[in-house]
Amino acid sequence: MTKPLIIAEKPAMAADIARALGGFARYAGGYWESRDYRLANAIGHIVTLKEPEDYDPAWKRWSLKSLPIIPGQFGLKVIPHQAKQFSMLATLLKQAPLTINACDAGREGELIFRYICQLAGYTGPVQRLWISSLTAAAIRAGFAQLRKGQEYANLAAAARCRSQGDWLVGINATRAFTVKHKELLSVGRVQTPTLAMLVNREREIRDFQPRVFWVVTAEFAASSGSFPGRWFRGKENRLWSPGEAEGIKAKVSGKQGIIAECQVKPRQEAPPLLWDLTSLQREANRRWGFSAARTLSTAQNLYERHKLITYPRTNSRYLTPDLTPSFANRLEALAKGGYSEYIASLLPTPPRLTGRVLNPARVRDHHAIIPTEKSAGSLRGDEAMIYDLVARRFIAAFYPDCQWKETRVITRVEGEDFESKGRELVSPGWRQVEGVGNEQLLPVLSQGDPVKTVDVQVKQDETKPLARYTEGTLLAAMEGAGKMVEEEELREAMKDSGLGTPATRAAIIERLKQVEYIGVEGKSLYPTAKGEQLIGLITLPALVSPELTGEWERRLAEMELGREDSRAFMEDVAEMVGALVAEVAASEVKEIVRPVQEPLGECPQCGGAVIEGKRAYGCSNWKPKDGGCKFTIWKTIAKKRITANQAKQLLTKGKTPKLRGFVSKKGTKFSASLILKGGKVEFEF
Repeated sequence: MTKPLIIAEKPAMAADIARALGGFARYAGGYWESRDYRLANAIGHIVTLKEPEDYDPAWKRWSLKSLPIIPGQFGLKVIPHQAKQFSMLATLLKQAPLTINACDAGREGELIFRYICQLAGYTGPVQRLWISSLTAAAIRAGFAQLRKGQEYANLAAAARCRSQGDWLVGINATRAFTVKHKELLSVGRVQTPTLAMLVNREREIRDFQPRVFWVVTAEFAASSGSFPGRWFRGKENRLWSPGEAEGIKAKVSGKQGIIAECQVKPRQEAPPLLWDLTSLQREANRRWGFSAARTLSTAQNLYERHKLITYPRTNSRYLTPDLTPSFANRLEALAKGGYSEYIASLLPTPPRLTGRVLNPARVRDHHAIIPTEKSAGSLRGDEAMIYDLVARRFIAAFYPDCQWKETRVITRVEGEDFESKGRELVSPGWRQVEGVGNEQLLPVLSQGDPVKTVDVQVKQDETKPLARYTEGTLLAAMEGAGKMVEEEELREAMKDSGLGTPATRAAIIERLKQVEYIGVEGKSLYPTAKGEQLIGLITLPALVSPELTGEWERRLAEMELGREDSRAFMEDVAEMVGALVAEVAASEVKEIVRPVQEPLGECPQCGGAVIEGKRAYGCSNWKPKDGGCKFTIWKTIAKKRITANQAKQLLTKGKTPKLRGFVSKKGTKFSASLILKGGKVEFEF
């Protein structure tokens, strides 16, 4: 009798399933078999949507006349280098009486499985493995509670609409703008509004007119000690005239004053929400400058390879009550893994978590990222840092609120008011796990106390524009559909209308870097001249508005819940694409102007200027006909992208700092410096 077929998304997950269920033998054809199952895997996406020329040879040529390209019915094809893997899966599917979808439990995992089955012609029954952890216990529990495949029909519909909608926008918009403006211009449903946010912020910074102001601060002496204060009047604590500022200084210097008000209020600070992927990426960027892609890759390793955290591509910061019985085991694993000082008081019976943490209504596909029941071994580098964030945040959820005593003092001297603020820690609560932060201590003061002004300072400053986006603040803006929302609870409410999803935002930012629409300077992101010009060419709001594109994400989320019609959604996408093509065709032809390039440094071989090209930083004395100087610093070395700043360091100092992310021919990651030796670029380990 033919056995049910399990299809995992990647080889590593297939191996985990084989170990967890036991009894599997590996066969030469590339699959596993046990007494009860056959087991095979995809390698991520191995089936994709057809290209335009696959439908009609005439669509191979890029032309405005052929647009919009809207297939009557979308077709699928195998990604060429995955043909062998697909052939094996198709053969097994033809023999399977039942198939178990064990791809990642999310929209993309559902799409990978459905595309494989569709192209292979499989129409048999499907069951779904839906788990958030790859520990053996979690896998076995998942197989004991397999769900019916049709329960995920809405998720599959949303996945198809996202895939097909992005294809329609990407193909038509990219071809239209490229043909019209005679320059390859990559346009996408999410990447273009994301770029527009960066461009708009850069324009705001550029157009900002600073305004000079003055601040008056004073040092006061009371019987209990000295303390600082800042002048204010009403809601204003800045002065716009130097004369007025100096007048206040002269008026209060050396004078006696009084404590006009002294308010002391207790404040309770609840433990922060657990991590979802976006908040984890933001924190890693804020602390260490990690890119979104770097954090995602690290979290994925902790999930897939080490089995130490739950599914990372989640947009929920809450847990479901059914996880409660596992909390003691998770905490015990953390205690063995180096966190015992924080956990001793929580065991053997962990405190009951509140509805602020256990909220099933706020968990759709996956709960927040938390540690598994497995103890961490000797993690290093990025993995240790990201795991520490996840571990501490989970432990902190079991701790009481942090309690502060906050003091606001108003000191009055000669009719002028100065404000002082203090913050004193009463009980650290959860902050003893995640760090206490700074206290601002004031001496013991009471209303009516006399004080003396012992020093007054006038400082000149100026208003400042909004800062450039970092990857952390850009992720927050994408999550809030372009709105910078810092308050956690409000940001949670806006997630369904964000730009992209937690699983795709990192890839979008990396894509913008890859096509050189944005650059990186320290932690800051900025649009390149090419990126700014592209946004200047686009007038259709749907392509540049975060709010409108965020509305697409909201509709896809509604589709997953069965409250949005997939046909109506695709009709709206096709209508928008048609309007886009018509608008581009009727627009004025503008050439993309390439900025005059500043040399990065001097060529070590001939002394010429080294400038940036499409694939490399090369000597300007190279000539297409006779060759000339051939000095080159390739933009990609051992699969790592070399930035213009790194090339400049190499040319001016002869060496870069130690760089991470190189990959050897055998696939091993390594770190090294680049050095110039004999006019050539080499590694230094």
